Amino acid sequence: MCPCGALPLILEITMSSPTVVITGTASGFGRLAVSRFAQAGWNVVATVRKRTDLGVHGEPSNIRTLLLDVDDESAGLAFGELAHAQFGRLDALINNAGYFQSGPLEATTMDQVHRQFQTNVFGLIALNKAFIPIFRRQRSGVIVNVSSISADGGYPYTSNYQASKAAVAALTEGLHQELAEFGVQVKALHPGNHMTKIFSKVDAAEDIPADYAPSIARFRSLNAVRSDPAGTAEVMFGMVTDGDTKRVHYYSGPDGRAVPRVKQLLGQDWYLEELGARNRGEASSLWSALMPSPIATDEAPR
Repeated sequence: MCPCGALPLILEITMSSPTVVITGTASGFGRLAVSRFAQAGWNVVATVRKRTDLGVHGEPSNIRTLLLDVDDESAGLAFGELAHAQFGRLDALINNAGYFQSGPLEATTMDQVHRQFQTNVFGLIALNKAFIPIFRRQRSGVIVNVSSISADGGYPYTSNYQASKAAVAALTEGLHQELAEFGVQVKALHPGNHMTKIFSKVDAAEDIPADYAPSIARFRSLNAVRSDPAGTAEVMFGMVTDGDTKRVHYYSGPDGRAVPRVKQLLGQDWYLEELGARNRGEASSLWSALMPSPIATDEAPR
């Protein structure tokens, strides 16, 4: 029996449902967020960089998976209208795509620096520019820019990465102010240490001087425990749906949520002093009491 009679109703329901665009959805936070929003009845426009990942979300009627390389600024600038055409409406954008470049800055090439900022900052800016006119005209919309807990400062061997994520946080604060009058909410997400595949795709510095080896090994040993990323997908959903027009910064993971509280309690200088001692493997009893560790998960990286 032909279900054609139900087609107009299906289309009407789909077009009346809110729509979120999520970048970088082949794995990690992005993939989990696609599932979270879709299960809640949202339409989802999900982006992936590789053609081989186009089938990662299956073929449900409320998910459209599109190719987008966020490094391509021209593609990013044109993506707002393309995304709008998928379901006929846009309500939120989550700029999740990004990657992790690690290692001492001394051993990081300038090409690595430029590529890190191209993906994490300039590509993200292009997408903000693509969606802002749409949200401004309709006087509504939510933009979530994914920063990092490292943007709050003080982690060694991630200086290039955390500089890019600090730029994202600062950009978000400015956009929050300039778009509020149009009913557009702009928010920054600062995830803590989570078990995602970002750590299996690290762009690592090479030819690192031997002087760094002991401290790098010690720092890595302090960051081996990582939390389940599903909690961050839940925070993303809350950021889009909570209706809070005043709050800018959100945090996920037990370590991520604790950082702003500890920084406020200790003040900037004392916080950095305590964090530096922790990074050297010399955490004080005060730091240990204030700062929870990530909650270990038995799950494989997602």
